[in-house]
Amino acid sequence: MAITEDFYYMEGNCSVKNLVKTLVTEITQNSGVYKWNLVVPDSIDKIGVNGAAGTINLITDGSTTDKVQTTFSVSRSNDTCIIKTTTSYGKIFYVKISRPTRELTTAENNAIRKFKSSHIYDDISGATHSRNDAQVLEFMAEQNADGTDNGYNDYVSAMTVGLALNNIRLQMAASLNSDSTDIDVSKDIQERYNYRLAWYRNLQPEIKDFLPVQYWICVTKDSINLVLRGDPSADVAPYNNYLTSYAYIGALKPVEDSAYTDDEYNFGITTSSEIEPNYSNPYGERTGTGVTDVCMIANKIGMPYQPHYPAFYSTNPFMDKCGVEGSRWNHKKHQFSDITLVHPVDMERGKMINVLVGDASSIYDTDKLVYMKGTDSEENYKKFKITAPFNFLNNSSNINYCIAIRCPQSIE
Repeated sequence: MAITEDFYYMEGNCSVKNLVKTLVTEITQNSGVYKWNLVVPDSIDKIGVNGAAGTINLITDGSTTDKVQTTFSVSRSNDTCIIKTTTSYGKIFYVKISRPTRELTTAENNAIRKFKSSHIYDDISGATHSRNDAQVLEFMAEQNADGTDNGYNDYVSAMTVGLALNNIRLQMAASLNSDSTDIDVSKDIQERYNYRLAWYRNLQPEIKDFLPVQYWICVTKDSINLVLRGDPSADVAPYNNYLTSYAYIGALKPVEDSAYTDDEYNFGITTSSEIEPNYSNPYGERTGTGVTDVCMIANKIGMPYQPHYPAFYSTNPFMDKCGVEGSRWNHKKHQFSDITLVHPVDMERGKMINVLVGDASSIYDTDKLVYMKGTDSEENYKKFKITAPFNFLNNSSNINYCIAIRCPQSIE
């Protein structure tokens, strides 16, 4: 028996600090004949390296104080890169991966507003006075009776914010900019239009970039299937914060009896997020989110960044199921199916590669599913239930279903 396994697969874990570098190493260094190419930076060793420390001065008006600290040294790692692939159709596509600065907390945003508003104040007699930056910082650092300050520590935290601990961002393009240092998408659009891939909801403030993340990845020249799971060890009961998230990056295989070769625009991304996607519409009202849909570079006639939705065999999502085992009629097997992507105008376009979808009941995450066992056509998959609340199955026939990504026969 000769099973054909034409893909690269790996599973492992690393810290958030090393996540981007680890994933890019798997994709561009370890994938053998299926590896993609690293475009930016020019060496894998430059990913995850701390940049030169910069000084942040909280005072911008030239005032001074020796009562509170006003300058801070900040160094952030370079967790941004661009990779590319040449699909089996001979087309080149680029994917930008970045770990952005983390979102500010409510307290930090309040501290920023307080810093701005505290420059002008009224005394008890109603007279208006002004403060310079140094005086505002002194005021914010004053201790209250309960031992808290007036927002100084939160303001410092906001001004020296580090990189995100629970998400990375993905973006795609068909070309690079003129000097080949970035994807050919304007900075303005990149800032408000990207695809968030998250593995945690809320993290305790004591958790830093040592947070472990597990990953499972399947790579071909045409596609990447990636599952990330934040380590539950950083969570506590009822364990609602750690997430299992899924991302698909790449091309589609044609549907049966395809009349046209889908090559020029055959590339897309979908991710999973803990927050609702940013419904930005830089390419019109039907701009794909890349989170609750699969966003393709363009549709058949070139409309850019179009949403495509999954179609597959499914039972009624509200069906009363006991779910103690697989089919009693079929050796306790589970029925999984290909995922066909459908555009609202173009309709059925193609099928996602090396991933299936099916009923999540009575099987555990990472359980191995075997198709046509014991034959030359045997295929092996690992099952995962996407727990990130916003994902492409939200717009499918059954949000209770799970995905299964291709893995080798040798993997347990």
